[in-house]
Amino acid sequence: MSWALVAVGLAALCSGAALVLQARAARAGQGTDRMHVALVWRLVQDRTYLAALVLVAAGFALAFVALRVLPVFVVQAGRASSLAVAALLAVRVLGTRMRPLEWGGLGLTGVGLVLLASSTTTVRAGSSAHAPAVLVGAVLVIAGVGAWAAARPPTKGLGVMLALLAGCGFSVLAAGVHTLVDLAPLALLASPAAWAAAAGGGLGLLLTALAFQRAPAVAVSAVVTGVETVGGAVLGVLLAGDHAAAGREAIAVGGFVLVLAGSSVVARFGTPEVVAVD
Repeated sequence: MSWALVAVGLAALCSGAALVLQARAARAGQGTDRMHVALVWRLVQDRTYLAALVLVAAGFALAFVALRVLPVFVVQAGRASSLAVAALLAVRVLGTRMRPLEWGGLGLTGVGLVLLASSTTTVRAGSSAHAPAVLVGAVLVIAGVGAWAAARPPTKGLGVMLALLAGCGFSVLAAGVHTLVDLAPLALLASPAAWAAAAGGGLGLLLTALAFQRAPAVAVSAVVTGVETVGGAVLGVLLAGDHAAAGREAIAVGGFVLVLAGSSVVARFGTPEVVAVD
């Protein structure tokens, strides 16, 4: 289990660094009033965004490994600490200053992660009978509502909605990976849960980029991470029977809450509000 916890920590490092790069690239071309899915074509030609995607892929790969043996709520909470990682990167690379409140947020995040690590138990990836249908249905809803929101004139409120939907997409990705039992190539190709997980991840990336174009990066980062963490944890409990070690349920809940609270406090340091766009 220790190696899985290390993988979660490395995933948070990758995600934290990617957060700054992805948001900077997505907002670099915001001079136009027309914001649509064609944004993706510009982004894939942007070296900064491509570097962010490499880090995102590395983070997801590490999370995939951890999700095979750890409950979703542990992995997602660990990845939520990427906001704190981004904050520290902003201090180190961008010269921003953190107030005592933000340092306190980092402390809360650290304590929460320790509590989660002490309360977790190795679980065998499983899936309820209705898990594939739930995941596929969730993807269809996210895609439909996301397409509607993306087609409307850009507003801050719609940006937050897109961020919420992006977090839901990443929740489906985490839960889908966690519920996979057979990882053989042919089994994955025939698995609705695998396809739903892939679609959820793709929608999460697209909707996050669109959200960064409409709303402040602070709000987008916090909403995506918060929804992804809570949504993934809920799906893990409902669809895979995730649970804490016997007698440590309260410790797990406390750690989960502390990670979310601490990461939210420092979220504003992990965004391009402090990054000058070239």
